[in-house]
Amino acid sequence: MTGNRAVQTGSRIAAGLLGLTLAVSAAGAAAIIPWPTATRTPPSALVAPIPAEQLRVCPGPLLTLAEDSGQAQAATSVGRASAVYGSTYGANAPTDIDDVTELAAADNPRSERDGGPLLLRVPAPEGATVPSLVAGSQSQTARGESVGGFAAAACGEAGADAWLVGGSTDVGRTSLVLLSNPTTVVASVDLTVIGETGIVDAPGANGILVQPGAQRIVSLAGLAPNLQSPVVHVEAHGGQVVASLEQSLIQGIEPSGVELIAPSAAPSLTQVISGLVVTTQAPPAAETDADHVSDEIPSVRILAPGEESAQVEVVVIGSDGPGAPIKVDVQPGIVAEIPLPGLAAGNYAVRLVSDRPVVIAARASADGTDGKDFAWFAASAPFPGDFMVSVARGPAPTLHLVNTGQGEAEATLTDDTGKSTTLMVGPGATAARRLAGGERYVVSGGTSLVASVSYAGAGMLSGFPLNPSGPLATPIRVYPR
Repeated sequence: MTGNRAVQTGSRIAAGLLGLTLAVSAAGAAAIIPWPTATRTPPSALVAPIPAEQLRVCPGPLLTLAEDSGQAQAATSVGRASAVYGSTYGANAPTDIDDVTELAAADNPRSERDGGPLLLRVPAPEGATVPSLVAGSQSQTARGESVGGFAAAACGEAGADAWLVGGSTDVGRTSLVLLSNPTTVVASVDLTVIGETGIVDAPGANGILVQPGAQRIVSLAGLAPNLQSPVVHVEAHGGQVVASLEQSLIQGIEPSGVELIAPSAAPSLTQVISGLVVTTQAPPAAETDADHVSDEIPSVRILAPGEESAQVEVVVIGSDGPGAPIKVDVQPGIVAEIPLPGLAAGNYAVRLVSDRPVVIAARASADGTDGKDFAWFAASAPFPGDFMVSVARGPAPTLHLVNTGQGEAEATLTDDTGKSTTLMVGPGATAARRLAGGERYVVSGGTSLVASVSYAGAGMLSGFPLNPSGPLATPIRVYPR
Protein backbone atom coordinates (compact mmCIF):
# COMPACT_ATOMS: atom_id res chain seq x y z
CA MET A 1 0.00 0.00 0.00
CA THR A 2 2.78 2.31 0.89
CA GLY A 3 4.46 1.70 -2.47
CA ASN A 4 1.21 2.40 -4.35
CA ARG A 5 0.71 5.67 -2.45
CA ALA A 6 4.22 6.75 -3.30
CA VAL A 7 3.61 6.00 -6.96
CA GLN A 8 0.32 7.96 -6.90
CA THR A 9 1.95 10.89 -5.15
CA GLY A 10 4.86 10.96 -7.61
CA SER A 11 2.41 10.85 -10.51
CA ARG A 12 0.47 13.79 -9.11
CA ILE A 13 3.64 15.81 -8.60
CA ALA A 14 4.81 15.07 -12.12
CA ALA A 15 1.42 16.05 -13.52
CA GLY A 16 1.50 19.25 -11.52
CA LEU A 17 4.97 20.13 -12.75
CA LEU A 18 3.89 19.39 -16.32
CA GLY A 19 0.86 21.65 -15.92
CA LEU A 20 2.99 24.44 -14.46
CA THR A 21 5.47 24.10 -17.30
CA LEU A 22 2.69 24.37 -19.86
CA ALA A 23 1.24 27.43 -18.08
CA VAL A 24 4.62 29.20 -18.04
CA SER A 25 5.18 28.35 -21.68
CA ALA A 26 1.77 29.71 -22.62
CA ALA A 27 2.45 32.95 -20.71
CA GLY A 28 5.82 33.31 -22.43
CA ALA A 29 4.24 32.74 -25.80
CA ALA A 30 1.61 35.36 -25.03
CA ALA A 31 4.36 37.84 -24.23
CA ILE A 32 6.21 37.09 -27.46
CA ILE A 33 3.33 36.74 -29.92
CA PRO A 34 1.61 40.15 -30.43
CA TRP A 35 -2.08 40.27 -29.66
CA PRO A 36 -4.33 42.00 -32.16
CA THR A 37 -5.03 45.61 -31.08
CA ALA A 38 -7.46 48.31 -32.12
CA THR A 39 -6.90 52.05 -31.38
CA ARG A 40 -9.05 55.06 -31.99
CA THR A 41 -8.02 58.68 -31.61
CA PRO A 42 -10.75 60.61 -29.81
CA PRO A 43 -12.15 63.55 -31.81
CA SER A 44 -10.65 66.89 -30.77
CA ALA A 45 -9.94 70.39 -31.99
CA LEU A 46 -7.00 72.72 -31.34
CA VAL A 47 -8.49 76.09 -30.42
CA ALA A 48 -6.23 79.14 -30.81
CA PRO A 49 -6.88 82.07 -28.46
CA ILE A 50 -8.58 85.12 -29.92
CA PRO A 51 -6.51 88.33 -29.55
CA ALA A 52 -7.91 90.54 -26.83
CA GLU A 53 -7.98 94.31 -26.55
CA GLN A 54 -4.48 95.76 -26.13
CA LEU A 55 -3.59 98.44 -23.58
CA ARG A 56 -0.50 100.63 -23.32
CA VAL A 57 0.28 103.33 -20.75
CA CYS A 58 2.63 106.29 -21.23
CA PRO A 59 4.06 107.31 -17.80
CA GLY A 60 2.98 110.95 -17.93
CA PRO A 61 4.73 114.25 -17.19
CA LEU A 62 8.02 114.65 -15.35
CA LEU A 63 7.69 115.21 -11.62
CA THR A 64 9.52 116.92 -8.79
CA LEU A 65 9.32 116.64 -5.01
CA ALA A 66 8.84 119.31 -2.34
CA GLU A 67 7.42 122.07 -4.54
CA ASP A 68 5.12 122.63 -1.57
CA SER A 69 7.22 123.14 1.58
CA GLY A 70 4.40 121.73 3.68
CA GLN A 71 4.43 118.40 1.79
CA ALA A 72 8.04 117.30 1.42
CA GLN A 73 7.12 113.93 -0.16
CA ALA A 74 4.42 115.26 -2.51
CA ALA A 75 5.18 115.00 -6.23
CA THR A 76 4.10 117.68 -8.68
CA SER A 77 4.49 117.79 -12.45
CA VAL A 78 6.76 120.30 -14.18
CA GLY A 79 5.07 120.57 -17.56
CA ARG A 80 3.35 118.37 -20.12
CA ALA A 81 4.87 115.48 -22.05
CA SER A 82 4.18 114.96 -25.76
CA ALA A 83 3.42 111.51 -27.14
CA VAL A 84 3.43 109.70 -30.48
CA TYR A 85 1.52 106.44 -30.87
CA GLY A 86 -0.10 104.16 -33.41
CA SER A 87 -1.08 100.61 -34.33
CA THR A 88 -1.64 98.37 -37.33
CA TYR A 89 -5.29 97.80 -36.39
CA GLY A 90 -7.22 97.26 -39.63
CA ALA A 91 -4.15 97.90 -41.81
CA ASN A 92 -0.60 96.75 -42.49
CA ALA A 93 0.83 100.25 -42.10
CA PRO A 94 0.81 102.36 -38.91
CA THR A 95 -2.47 104.14 -38.20
CA ASP A 96 -3.72 106.44 -35.45
CA ILE A 97 -5.17 105.14 -32.19
CA ASP A 98 -8.64 106.59 -31.63
CA ASP A 99 -9.23 105.56 -28.01
CA VAL A 100 -6.77 107.61 -25.90
CA THR A 101 -7.64 108.72 -22.37
CA GLU A 102 -5.83 109.92 -19.25
CA LEU A 103 -5.50 107.94 -16.05
CA ALA A 104 -6.38 109.65 -12.79
CA ALA A 105 -3.27 111.03 -11.05
CA ALA A 106 -4.49 112.04 -7.60
CA ASP A 107 -0.92 112.04 -6.22
CA ASN A 108 -0.02 114.88 -8.62
CA PRO A 109 -1.92 118.07 -7.70
CA ARG A 110 -0.98 119.62 -11.06
CA SER A 111 -2.36 116.82 -13.21
CA GLU A 112 -5.31 118.93 -14.33
CA ARG A 113 -2.84 121.46 -15.78
CA ASP A 114 -0.13 119.12 -17.09
CA GLY A 115 -2.13 115.96 -17.76
CA GLY A 116 -1.65 112.45 -16.49
CA PRO A 117 -0.50 109.10 -17.85
CA LEU A 118 -2.01 108.30 -21.24
CA LEU A 119 -3.96 105.07 -21.70
CA LEU A 120 -3.87 103.76 -25.29
CA ARG A 121 -6.62 101.26 -26.08
CA VAL A 122 -6.61 99.19 -29.30
CA PRO A 123 -9.52 96.77 -29.88
CA ALA A 124 -9.00 93.21 -31.05
CA PRO A 125 -9.34 92.89 -34.83
CA GLU A 126 -12.48 90.97 -35.79
CA GLY A 127 -11.84 87.42 -36.92
CA ALA A 128 -8.07 87.70 -36.57
CA THR A 129 -5.83 85.25 -34.73
CA VAL A 130 -2.81 87.58 -34.76
CA PRO A 131 -2.91 90.75 -32.62
CA SER A 132 -2.27 94.19 -34.05
CA LEU A 133 1.14 95.79 -33.58
CA VAL A 134 0.92 98.63 -31.05
CA ALA A 135 3.55 101.16 -29.95
CA GLY A 136 3.75 104.55 -28.30
CA SER A 137 6.34 106.78 -26.68
CA GLN A 138 6.56 110.16 -24.98
CA SER A 139 9.21 112.81 -24.46
CA GLN A 140 9.69 115.99 -22.44
CA THR A 141 12.37 118.62 -21.87
CA ALA A 142 12.51 120.25 -18.45
CA ARG A 143 14.45 123.42 -17.65
CA GLY A 144 13.39 124.27 -14.12
CA GLU A 145 15.05 125.02 -10.82
CA SER A 146 14.57 121.48 -9.49
CA VAL A 147 14.41 119.32 -12.63
CA GLY A 148 16.39 119.80 -15.82
CA GLY A 149 17.14 117.58 -18.78
CA PHE A 150 15.48 115.49 -21.47
CA ALA A 151 13.59 112.24 -20.89
CA ALA A 152 11.85 109.85 -23.25
CA ALA A 153 9.94 106.68 -22.45
CA ALA A 154 7.99 103.99 -24.24
CA CYS A 155 4.33 103.40 -23.43
CA GLY A 156 4.38 100.10 -21.56
CA GLU A 157 2.17 97.04 -21.21
CA ALA A 158 0.78 96.15 -17.80
CA GLY A 159 2.14 93.12 -15.96
CA ALA A 160 2.35 91.49 -12.55
CA ASP A 161 6.16 91.46 -12.25
CA ALA A 162 8.79 94.06 -13.17
CA TRP A 163 12.43 94.87 -12.35
CA LEU A 164 13.43 98.55 -12.22
CA VAL A 165 17.22 98.71 -12.47
CA GLY A 166 18.41 102.27 -11.94
CA GLY A 167 17.92 105.36 -9.85
CA SER A 168 19.47 106.53 -6.59
CA THR A 169 18.41 108.11 -3.30
CA ASP A 170 21.87 109.45 -2.47
CA VAL A 171 22.49 113.15 -1.83
CA GLY A 172 21.15 115.31 -4.67
CA ARG A 173 19.31 112.40 -6.30
CA THR A 174 15.54 111.89 -6.34
CA SER A 175 13.84 108.69 -7.48
CA LEU A 176 10.10 108.17 -7.85
CA VAL A 177 8.35 104.87 -8.55
CA LEU A 178 5.39 105.36 -10.91
CA LEU A 179 2.65 102.71 -10.78
CA SER A 180 -0.18 102.92 -13.33
CA ASN A 181 -3.14 100.53 -13.30
CA PRO A 182 -5.01 100.40 -16.63
CA THR A 183 -7.16 97.41 -15.58
CA THR A 184 -10.61 97.34 -14.01
CA VAL A 185 -9.38 95.61 -10.83
CA VAL A 186 -7.61 97.15 -7.82
CA ALA A 187 -3.91 96.25 -7.82
CA SER A 188 -2.06 95.56 -4.58
CA VAL A 189 1.63 96.22 -5.21
CA ASP A 190 4.64 95.02 -3.21
CA LEU A 191 8.00 96.75 -3.71
CA THR A 192 11.21 94.98 -2.78
CA VAL A 193 14.17 97.38 -2.70
CA ILE A 194 17.68 95.94 -3.02
CA GLY A 195 20.82 98.03 -2.68
CA GLU A 196 24.59 97.79 -2.42
CA THR A 197 24.26 96.12 0.99
CA GLY A 198 21.34 93.82 0.20
CA ILE A 199 17.56 93.89 0.69
CA VAL A 200 16.33 97.03 2.45
CA ASP A 201 13.84 96.79 5.30
CA ALA A 202 11.30 99.25 3.90
CA PRO A 203 8.12 99.70 5.98
CA GLY A 204 5.22 100.73 3.77
CA ALA A 205 6.59 99.01 0.66
CA ASN A 206 3.97 96.25 0.69
CA GLY A 207 0.27 96.41 -0.05
CA ILE A 208 0.34 99.68 -2.01
CA LEU A 209 -3.15 99.98 -3.50
CA VAL A 210 -3.46 101.30 -7.04
CA GLN A 211 -7.05 101.93 -8.03
CA PRO A 212 -8.38 100.95 -11.49
CA GLY A 213 -7.63 103.60 -14.10
CA ALA A 214 -5.26 105.48 -11.77
CA GLN A 215 -1.58 106.14 -11.04
CA ARG A 216 0.27 106.08 -7.72
CA ILE A 217 3.57 107.93 -7.15
CA VAL A 218 5.91 106.54 -4.47
CA SER A 219 9.06 108.32 -3.31
CA LEU A 220 11.87 105.77 -3.21
CA ALA A 221 13.73 107.85 -0.62
CA GLY A 222 10.72 107.49 1.68
CA LEU A 223 11.23 103.72 1.56
CA ALA A 224 15.01 103.44 1.29
CA PRO A 225 17.06 106.62 1.80
CA ASN A 226 20.78 107.00 1.04
CA LEU A 227 21.01 104.22 -1.53
CA GLN A 228 23.60 104.65 -4.29
CA SER A 229 22.54 101.69 -6.44
CA PRO A 230 18.98 100.49 -5.93
CA VAL A 231 17.07 97.85 -7.84
CA VAL A 232 13.29 97.73 -7.28
CA HIS A 233 11.31 94.51 -7.77
CA VAL A 234 7.64 95.31 -8.42
CA GLU A 235 5.03 92.59 -7.81
CA ALA A 236 1.32 93.28 -8.42
CA HIS A 237 -1.60 91.20 -7.17
CA GLY A 238 -5.16 91.48 -8.43
CA GLY A 239 -4.89 94.11 -11.15
CA GLN A 240 -1.73 94.58 -13.19
CA VAL A 241 0.40 97.72 -13.37
CA VAL A 242 2.79 99.53 -15.67
CA ALA A 243 5.85 100.40 -13.57
CA SER A 244 8.57 102.96 -14.27
CA LEU A 245 11.12 104.92 -12.28
CA GLU A 246 11.90 108.63 -12.60
CA GLN A 247 15.33 109.78 -11.44
CA SER A 248 16.51 113.38 -11.31
CA LEU A 249 19.86 114.80 -10.26
CA ILE A 250 20.97 118.10 -8.76
CA GLN A 251 24.68 118.92 -8.44
CA GLY A 252 25.16 121.88 -6.13
CA ILE A 253 22.16 124.00 -7.00
CA GLU A 254 22.04 123.12 -10.71
CA PRO A 255 19.73 120.44 -12.14
CA SER A 256 21.96 117.92 -13.94
CA GLY A 257 19.60 115.52 -15.65
CA VAL A 258 16.39 113.54 -15.49
CA GLU A 259 15.37 110.13 -16.82
CA LEU A 260 12.33 107.85 -17.02
CA ILE A 261 13.59 104.31 -16.48
CA ALA A 262 11.70 101.39 -18.01
CA PRO A 263 11.69 97.88 -16.53
CA SER A 264 14.60 95.68 -17.56
CA ALA A 265 14.24 92.16 -18.88
CA ALA A 266 13.37 89.51 -16.27
CA PRO A 267 16.23 87.63 -14.58
CA SER A 268 18.08 85.51 -17.13
CA LEU A 269 21.43 83.86 -17.84
CA THR A 270 21.84 86.09 -20.90
CA GLN A 271 21.03 89.80 -21.06
CA VAL A 272 21.39 92.23 -23.97
CA ILE A 273 21.28 96.04 -24.02
CA SER A 274 20.96 97.00 -27.67
CA GLY A 275 21.82 100.70 -27.36
CA LEU A 276 24.30 102.32 -24.97
CA VAL A 277 25.13 105.82 -26.18
CA VAL A 278 28.37 107.49 -25.06
CA THR A 279 28.53 111.16 -26.04
CA THR A 280 32.03 112.05 -24.83
CA GLN A 281 35.26 110.14 -24.23
CA ALA A 282 34.92 108.30 -20.92
CA PRO A 283 37.74 108.70 -18.35
CA PRO A 284 40.32 105.87 -18.30
CA ALA A 285 40.37 103.09 -15.75
CA ALA A 286 43.01 104.86 -13.63
CA GLU A 287 40.48 107.56 -12.77
CA THR A 288 37.77 105.22 -11.50
CA ASP A 289 36.91 104.80 -7.82
CA ALA A 290 36.68 101.24 -6.51
CA ASP A 291 33.92 102.16 -4.04
CA HIS A 292 31.83 104.51 -6.16
CA VAL A 293 31.42 104.81 -9.92
CA SER A 294 31.57 108.43 -11.05
CA ASP A 295 28.59 109.84 -12.93
CA GLU A 296 30.99 110.67 -15.77
CA ILE A 297 31.90 107.02 -16.40
CA PRO A 298 29.47 104.69 -18.19
CA SER A 299 28.59 101.72 -16.01
CA VAL A 300 26.50 98.56 -15.81
CA ARG A 301 24.33 97.85 -12.78
CA ILE A 302 23.87 94.12 -12.03
CA LEU A 303 21.83 92.16 -9.50
CA ALA A 304 21.79 88.40 -8.99
CA PRO A 305 18.49 87.98 -7.09
CA GLY A 306 19.06 84.34 -6.17
CA GLU A 307 20.89 82.80 -3.22
CA GLU A 308 24.15 81.98 -5.03
CA SER A 309 26.84 84.24 -6.43
CA ALA A 310 26.95 84.75 -10.21
CA GLN A 311 30.02 84.47 -12.40
CA VAL A 312 29.36 87.18 -14.96
CA GLU A 313 31.05 88.09 -18.24
CA VAL A 314 30.27 91.54 -19.69
CA VAL A 315 31.14 92.32 -23.32
CA VAL A 316 30.76 95.78 -24.84
CA ILE A 317 30.17 95.69 -28.61
CA GLY A 318 31.09 98.75 -30.68
CA SER A 319 31.29 99.52 -34.37
CA ASP A 320 34.57 97.57 -34.53
CA GLY A 321 33.09 94.50 -32.87
CA PRO A 322 33.21 93.15 -29.32
CA GLY A 323 35.76 94.39 -26.83
CA ALA A 324 37.65 92.40 -24.23
CA PRO A 325 35.29 90.64 -21.80
CA ILE A 326 35.00 91.94 -18.24
CA LYS A 327 34.66 89.08 -15.75
CA VAL A 328 33.20 89.75 -12.32
CA ASP A 329 31.84 87.77 -9.38
CA VAL A 330 28.47 89.24 -8.34
CA GLN A 331 27.41 88.43 -4.79
CA PRO A 332 23.82 87.20 -4.34
CA GLY A 333 21.25 89.81 -3.37
CA ILE A 334 23.75 92.69 -3.52
CA VAL A 335 23.71 95.28 -6.33
CA ALA A 336 27.02 95.74 -8.16
CA GLU A 337 28.15 98.63 -10.36
CA ILE A 338 30.66 97.70 -13.08
CA PRO A 339 32.45 100.72 -14.63
CA LEU A 340 33.10 100.82 -18.37
CA PRO A 341 36.06 103.22 -18.52
CA GLY A 342 37.82 104.43 -21.62
CA LEU A 343 34.89 104.15 -24.06
CA ALA A 344 35.08 106.59 -26.96
CA ALA A 345 32.02 108.52 -28.05
CA GLY A 346 29.72 106.30 -30.08
CA ASN A 347 26.95 103.71 -30.06
CA TYR A 348 27.47 100.44 -28.22
CA ALA A 349 25.62 97.28 -27.24
CA VAL A 350 26.20 95.31 -24.05
CA ARG A 351 25.97 91.52 -23.86
CA LEU A 352 26.13 89.74 -20.51
CA VAL A 353 26.43 86.01 -19.89
CA SER A 354 26.09 84.57 -16.39
CA ASP A 355 25.86 81.18 -14.68
CA ARG A 356 23.02 82.49 -12.50
CA PRO A 357 19.99 84.62 -13.51
CA VAL A 358 20.67 88.37 -13.29
CA VAL A 359 19.04 91.69 -14.15
CA ILE A 360 21.02 94.60 -15.62
CA ALA A 361 20.88 98.14 -16.99
CA ALA A 362 23.57 100.58 -18.17
CA ARG A 363 24.09 104.26 -17.44
CA ALA A 364 25.79 107.07 -19.37
CA SER A 365 25.89 110.88 -19.16
CA ALA A 366 26.04 113.86 -21.48
CA ASP A 367 27.51 117.34 -21.07
CA GLY A 368 26.76 120.44 -23.11
CA THR A 369 26.56 124.21 -23.03
CA ASP A 370 22.88 123.98 -22.08
CA GLY A 371 23.58 121.73 -19.09
CA LYS A 372 24.11 118.10 -18.16
CA ASP A 373 21.95 115.02 -18.54
CA PHE A 374 22.13 111.26 -18.11
CA ALA A 375 20.29 108.16 -19.33
CA TRP A 376 19.58 104.61 -18.26
CA PHE A 377 19.55 101.91 -20.95
CA ALA A 378 17.58 98.81 -19.95
CA ALA A 379 18.02 95.26 -21.20
CA SER A 380 15.14 93.81 -23.21
CA ALA A 381 13.99 90.54 -24.74
CA PRO A 382 14.31 89.68 -28.45
CA PHE A 383 11.34 90.02 -30.79
CA PRO A 384 10.10 86.77 -32.35
CA GLY A 385 8.93 88.59 -35.48
CA ASP A 386 7.59 91.96 -36.69
CA PHE A 387 7.27 94.90 -34.32
CA MET A 388 6.40 98.58 -34.34
CA VAL A 389 8.26 101.71 -33.25
CA SER A 390 6.63 105.06 -32.41
CA VAL A 391 9.23 107.80 -32.17
CA ALA A 392 8.61 110.65 -29.74
CA ARG A 393 10.24 113.93 -30.71
CA GLY A 394 13.72 114.65 -29.43
CA PRO A 395 17.38 115.06 -30.45
CA ALA A 396 18.67 112.55 -33.01
CA PRO A 397 16.35 109.58 -32.37
CA THR A 398 18.12 106.36 -33.36
CA LEU A 399 16.99 102.75 -33.59
CA HIS A 400 19.48 100.18 -32.25
CA LEU A 401 19.32 96.49 -33.17
CA VAL A 402 21.24 93.44 -31.96
CA ASN A 403 20.85 90.11 -33.71
CA THR A 404 20.79 87.31 -31.12
CA GLY A 405 19.99 84.63 -33.73
CA GLN A 406 22.26 82.20 -35.57
CA GLY A 407 21.70 83.59 -39.06
CA GLU A 408 21.80 86.98 -40.74
CA ALA A 409 18.71 89.14 -40.16
CA GLU A 410 17.20 91.34 -42.86
CA ALA A 411 15.12 93.98 -41.07
CA THR A 412 12.92 96.26 -43.20
CA LEU A 413 11.71 99.58 -41.72
CA THR A 414 8.50 100.95 -43.26
CA ASP A 415 7.30 104.42 -42.23
CA ASP A 416 3.86 106.05 -42.34
CA THR A 417 4.27 106.99 -46.00
CA GLY A 418 5.16 103.45 -47.08
CA LYS A 419 8.85 104.25 -47.66
CA SER A 420 11.08 101.32 -46.73
CA THR A 421 14.73 100.85 -45.85
CA THR A 422 16.54 97.62 -45.04
CA LEU A 423 19.16 96.84 -42.42
CA MET A 424 21.30 93.70 -42.64
CA VAL A 425 22.36 92.50 -39.19
CA GLY A 426 24.74 89.56 -38.96
CA PRO A 427 24.56 86.98 -36.16
CA GLY A 428 25.78 88.55 -32.93
CA ALA A 429 26.20 91.90 -34.69
CA THR A 430 24.66 95.34 -34.14
CA ALA A 431 23.11 97.98 -36.38
CA ALA A 432 21.80 101.52 -35.91
CA ARG A 433 19.59 103.72 -38.06
CA ARG A 434 18.51 107.35 -37.54
CA LEU A 435 14.75 107.79 -37.26
CA ALA A 436 12.45 110.78 -37.73
CA GLY A 437 10.81 112.23 -34.63
CA GLY A 438 7.04 112.08 -34.72
CA GLU A 439 7.02 109.12 -37.14
CA ARG A 440 5.97 105.50 -36.73
CA TYR A 441 7.68 102.49 -38.27
CA VAL A 442 6.91 98.81 -38.75
CA VAL A 443 10.02 96.63 -38.57
CA SER A 444 9.54 93.36 -40.43
CA GLY A 445 11.56 90.43 -41.71
CA GLY A 446 13.80 89.95 -38.69
CA THR A 447 13.66 87.47 -35.84
CA SER A 448 15.61 87.33 -32.58
CA LEU A 449 16.26 91.09 -32.71
CA VAL A 450 16.76 93.07 -29.51
CA ALA A 451 15.79 96.71 -30.10
CA SER A 452 15.80 100.12 -28.43
CA VAL A 453 15.58 103.83 -29.26
CA SER A 454 18.04 106.46 -28.06
CA TYR A 455 18.20 110.27 -28.12
CA ALA A 456 21.40 112.30 -27.88
CA GLY A 457 22.23 116.00 -28.17
CA ALA A 458 24.18 118.75 -26.45
CA GLY A 459 23.50 118.16 -22.75
CA MET A 460 20.59 115.85 -23.62
CA LEU A 461 20.49 112.05 -23.40
CA SER A 462 17.76 109.43 -23.05
CA GLY A 463 16.60 106.08 -24.33
CA PHE A 464 14.05 103.32 -23.93
CA PRO A 465 13.92 99.61 -24.76
CA LEU A 466 11.40 98.06 -27.14
CA ASN A 467 9.73 94.96 -25.74
CA PRO A 468 7.65 92.20 -27.34
CA SER A 469 3.97 92.18 -26.49
CA GLY A 470 2.80 89.81 -23.80
CA PRO A 471 2.20 86.32 -25.24
CA LEU A 472 -1.25 85.05 -26.10
CA ALA A 473 -2.58 82.11 -24.16
CA THR A 474 -1.31 78.71 -25.33
CA PRO A 475 -3.63 76.99 -27.84
CA ILE A 476 -5.96 74.53 -26.09
CA ARG A 477 -6.97 71.08 -27.40
CA VAL A 478 -10.70 70.56 -26.80
CA TYR A 479 -12.25 67.06 -26.54
CA PRO A 480 -16.06 67.13 -27.00
CA ARG A 481 -18.11 64.83 -24.78
